[in-house]
Amino acid sequence: MSILNVERLSHGFGDRAIFSDVSFRLLKGEHIGLIGANGEGKSTFMNIITGKLQPDEGKVEWSKRVRVGYLDQHAVLSKGQTIQDVLRSAFQYLFDLEQEMNDMYGKMGEVGPEELEQLLEEVGTIQDTLTTQDFYLIDAKIQETARGLGITDIGLDRDVTDLSGGQRTKILLAKLLLEKPDILLLDEPTNYLDEVHIEWLKRYLQEYENAFILISHDIPFLNSVINLIYHMENQQLTRYVGDYDQFQQVYEMKKQQLESAYKRQQQEIAELKDFVARNKASVATRNMAMSRQKKLDKMEVIELAKEKPKPQFNFKESRASSKLVFETTGLVIETIGSPHGARPEDCLGRSEWNREDDLASQHLRGDSFFGRQRGARRQS
Repeated sequence: MSILNVERLSHGFGDRAIFSDVSFRLLKGEHIGLIGANGEGKSTFMNIITGKLQPDEGKVEWSKRVRVGYLDQHAVLSKGQTIQDVLRSAFQYLFDLEQEMNDMYGKMGEVGPEELEQLLEEVGTIQDTLTTQDFYLIDAKIQETARGLGITDIGLDRDVTDLSGGQRTKILLAKLLLEKPDILLLDEPTNYLDEVHIEWLKRYLQEYENAFILISHDIPFLNSVINLIYHMENQQLTRYVGDYDQFQQVYEMKKQQLESAYKRQQQEIAELKDFVARNKASVATRNMAMSRQKKLDKMEVIELAKEKPKPQFNFKESRASSKLVFETTGLVIETIGSPHGARPEDCLGRSEWNREDDLASQHLRGDSFFGRQRGARRQS
C-alpha cells in the first residue's frame, strides 16, 4: 500500500535547480537509504515531504491518517521538563485516551441503561486500544530505549535545559522511536551515538515493521538496515533495489553502459556530419545528404552527467618536532574517572619518572594524559 505519492516534483533556489520532474511512491514497510553527494538536495527533499518547504511545482500527497515522525534537532524543549517527561510525552495520545476512559467511568453512575451500554462499549474500545499499544508497559519501553541509546547514563530526572547539544539530540531520537510512527524520517541519527548505541539502533531499525527513510554517511550502518536506495543526482531521484553495495554495482554498470552508448552515438554523429558536409553540394548525392541530415535532426542525443568538481587539499610538509615535547615538575597526574592520587606509572605509558619531593616528568611523543600543577585549583 502506498503511504506517500510524489508527482512531477520540481524545486530550486534562484537559478539552481535541485529537482526536476521527480515522481515516486513510498510503500508501507520499505526501508530506504537516501543517498547523494553533498548539495544534491537530501535535506531539501526531507523538508519538502514534511511540508516545511513548498515545492516550486508538483504534488506531495500522504495517505490519510499516516503518522510521520521526523527527527527535528531544533525542536523546543521546555524548561522544567525532565528527560523522563519528554520521553513519556511520546505516548501523550494514549494518556489522553486513558483520561477520556476515566471520565466515562465517572459518568456511568449518573446515566440511564441505554447510555450506560453505549459508554461501556466505548470504554471497551479504548481499553482494547490501550492494551494493543502496550500502554501498561510504557515505563518498561522508556527504560529499554533510554538504556539502548545511553540516556540512562545522563539520568532520566535531569532537566532538559541542562543538556548538551548531543544529549538533546539523543533525547529527541528516543522520543521519536517511542512514538513508533508509520514512517520515520531520520537525518544522520548516529551522530552523538557511541558504537554500542549505534549497534542497538541498528537492531531496532532492522526489526522496525513500519517504513523509514534514512540519511547517513555511516555506510556499514546504512547497509545493515535498508532494502532500497533512493539516489539523488543531477536533479533526479532514482530507485534501486538492495543495499548500498548492490546499488554501487548496478550504478557502475549503468554508467559504463551509458558511456559506451555515448561513444557509439558520437562516432555515428561524426560520420553523418562528415557525409552531409561532403555530399550536400553534389546534385547526384544531395538527396542522400538530406536524408542523413534528417536523421541527425531527429536523433535523441545522449548526454553524460557532468563530473562534479572534487575538493583538493594541499598541506605543506615540515620536519617533525623533537622527541621530547615538554618537561614538567611538580605535576599531579590523574586519569579521567580515576580517584585523585592515582599512580602516575598507571597513567603514562612511556614517560620516565624521577620521584623526590615533587613529581617530575618528561613527556614523549605519543603520550597523553590530564594533569594539574601541584597547588593549582582543580577544575570540576
